[in-house]
Amino acid sequence: MATIDEIDTMRDNRDVDGLIRALQDPDEFVRVEAALSLGTIADPKAKEPLLRMRSEDPSGSVREAAATAYKWVVGRLQEVEAARGSLESRLPKTW
Repeated sequence: MATIDEIDTMRDNRDVDGLIRALQDPDEFVRVEAALSLGTIADPKAKEPLLRMRSEDPSGSVREAAATAYKWVVGRLQEVEAARGSLESRLPKTW
C-alpha cells in the first residue's frame, strides 16, 4: 500500500512502473493520484493501464482521473508524432 507522499516521489522520479503498480492500491485516493501522475508524465507505457482503469475501477473518481490521465497521455503522444512528422518534412531527402 502506497502513500500520497510515495506517489509524489514516484512522479518526481518518473517511476512509471511504480505508478502503474499503485493503480492497484486498495486506497482510491492513491489510485487517483497515481493515475493523474501517470498522465502528467505521459509515458506511453501508461496508456493501456489507464485505458483499463477508466472502465474497470470500482470508484467513479478513479475512473474519472484515469480518463483524464489517458487523454493527457494520448494527447502527448499525438504531439510527439506531429512534431516528428514536421521535423521529417523539413529534413533534406537523400537518396
